[in-house]
Amino acid sequence: MKEECKECEEIHRQGLQSQPPKLTSAGKTVLAVGAGAAALIYGLTVPFLLPGFRKICLPYVPATEQQITNVIRCLRGRSGSIVDLGSGDGRILFSIMKQNVSKDSSLNISTADGVELNSWLVWYSKFTKWRLRNVIPRQSMNFYKRDIFKTDLKYYDNIVVFGVESLMVELEQKFKTELKNDGLIIACRFPLPNWKPVMEEGEGIDKVWSYDIFSSK
Repeated sequence: MKEECKECEEIHRQGLQSQPPKLTSAGKTVLAVGAGAAALIYGLTVPFLLPGFRKICLPYVPATEQQITNVIRCLRGRSGSIVDLGSGDGRILFSIMKQNVSKDSSLNISTADGVELNSWLVWYSKFTKWRLRNVIPRQSMNFYKRDIFKTDLKYYDNIVVFGVESLMVELEQKFKTELKNDGLIIACRFPLPNWKPVMEEGEGIDKVWSYDIFSSK
């Protein structure tokens, strides 16, 4: 029994004297690179994942070329301001404003605003706006990090939204309260369930519906 105790004491003494292994320069470099990569991945993915924890969110699904074409068709003859709710990377507004400045355009859009919760997408849209500064007047476009339900729509003549089914009823109430008498709504992917569209373009996932204030009556 005494011999076992002596062995225990020896093991305990060696444990106190032992030191953790020291990292080599290469090990420190690998550790730093790994930590940096983890931080970068976290920073890039969090803005895309956080909306999923909200009660109602707009997932980022880029619009197809056909969807954009259908939106522009619904805007023919329209003028004034436009807002894209959940603007993503801004491709819809950029396409609209490119069409707006073309010589044979049937549009007369004065200003275009994009509203988006994802910080990275807002900054990407602003970068694209700067890159297209020689094509589209910079003062005619703006992008904001903002909740669509905290965006006052009474200042806009035209509204575009790529919604989700669970969102449309709540949006109907907002539109009914804030839409101008001559305002136009273009809903993509999902229609407004209780409003009657004045125009429909496309089919399947590319289909879009346009509404005015009388659609709700």
